[in-house]
Amino acid sequence: MNPMSYQAVARFKVPAVVVTLIAALCLCVPPVSAATGTVPVSSWRVVSTPALVGHWYAVDYIGGKWIALGRTARIAVSRNGTTWTEHSVPLGSWHSISYGNGLFVSLSSANAGPHEMVSTNGVNWTLATGPAGAWTGVTFGGGRFVAVSSIGQLDTSTDGVHWTQTWVHSKFHFTSVAYGNGRFIAVDNAQGDVVISLNGIGWSFYPISSPGEKWGAVTYGNGNFVTFNQSSGVIATTVLGYVWTTHAYPPSQRITAAAFGCNRFVAAGRSTASRHDFFTSRLGASWSATQVPLDTASDWTSLAYGDFRFVAVNDAGNIASLHVVANCAATPPMPPQQVSGNVRSGEVWTYQHPPMNPGGAPVDGYLVTVSDGTSTKQCFAPVYYQPNCIIKGLRNHQIYTVSTQAHNRFGYSVPTDLESVIPVASSSLSAVVATPVVAPSSPVVVQLTGVVASAQGIYPASSVTVHFGEQLLYCQPNPFGECVLTIPHAAPGRTSIYATYSGYGRSYQSPTSYVTIVK
Repeated sequence: MNPMSYQAVARFKVPAVVVTLIAALCLCVPPVSAATGTVPVSSWRVVSTPALVGHWYAVDYIGGKWIALGRTARIAVSRNGTTWTEHSVPLGSWHSISYGNGLFVSLSSANAGPHEMVSTNGVNWTLATGPAGAWTGVTFGGGRFVAVSSIGQLDTSTDGVHWTQTWVHSKFHFTSVAYGNGRFIAVDNAQGDVVISLNGIGWSFYPISSPGEKWGAVTYGNGNFVTFNQSSGVIATTVLGYVWTTHAYPPSQRITAAAFGCNRFVAAGRSTASRHDFFTSRLGASWSATQVPLDTASDWTSLAYGDFRFVAVNDAGNIASLHVVANCAATPPMPPQQVSGNVRSGEVWTYQHPPMNPGGAPVDGYLVTVSDGTSTKQCFAPVYYQPNCIIKGLRNHQIYTVSTQAHNRFGYSVPTDLESVIPVASSSLSAVVATPVVAPSSPVVVQLTGVVASAQGIYPASSVTVHFGEQLLYCQPNPFGECVLTIPHAAPGRTSIYATYSGYGRSYQSPTSYVTIVK
């Protein structure tokens, strides 16, 4: 393979059978400059207004104005985020708002009508037929609106008036949806999954961590999606949505609202017994808290950013505002589009794919991190040298994770999503288990290595088939030409394993190996 022309585009995909990507190994984030750490914020200002009577559940900065709405026949509008006026709207349970293609759209959280209201200026609203559903979020991206509901609906519209249901599964309770990096991502608080779509029409779902976790308030900023577990102090981050990294944060406060602006994420939610905090973070991994002097019985329901200001609203009718005084142009880069490469005996070679946006200064290098969960190796890659990094001293048939971060003078990007890499002595196609004898209660982990890419770095369009006895498993090779497949409940006995795939006009088959599952 010619590294100078490497343009890998393949992604690991979760197959329909019981096959999972090993992604639970620890990612040790490298030291970062001050520009990428947690960000202290100045005091929030609770807006003092004459007679706001709304119980606010949504706020956004759209078309040069702030708009807040909720479960009343009133909306609040502001040009600066501090001085607000109220206007009459149709009575409804308005929990979401978005803007696109010249139209403001708000959908109802109540399955009974009215279902939708629309506006051309954000002040004067009229009812629309709208889709029936308990809508919890709506966003606009890629030329279309996408709405999610707490009863498992996913609807889309290009004009905001005529809607098409693209997916519905009642077992999902969607809480939030965000658009970024060319994709829609919605999270749910019933199955613990996310659903992803590149066009708002076709959807696939992936786990974040453990089944049944309650996720909400997903948001996107500078190449990074962030979502919050509503039942535990856990935050999850991802670049593409297929593989998530979880982070713990100290407070037990339930986060229900989040936004990104001026190089920072800001989150808020339900209060604890003694205080009410807002949280802020550069990269979504580590967070700092700022106390808000309000009645802790009220819950913050929505957050938005615009025109150097964050605005938060709550269900008691309060509006809080934070003016950002930082240099918003001093941005770190977005993450690289991908990390890819080759594996050798005891080493991995990596290539960097420049970020879509270099940030506030040119990219001057990349930091590659390889970890097996116990030990970590790092390599700083200059932008002008291929391959960018060669990490040696690795153990053959040990599963590692690799990620990379872009760097400019303002700091590091978030890491790319984890990819699994397995150093092997042979570059030929192989499907083996690291442990040939497995206890009956232990899963069988198959290491698939040696899938060949074309001269342009493109892996075969067809998936690789792993023949595990009579069982057929499928995977799409990751950008290192490998897959990790897990069979959780293999039948006792001696089982044969081999892999086959077709590509570039020929067929490939690995030698047969064996695993014994003890009775």
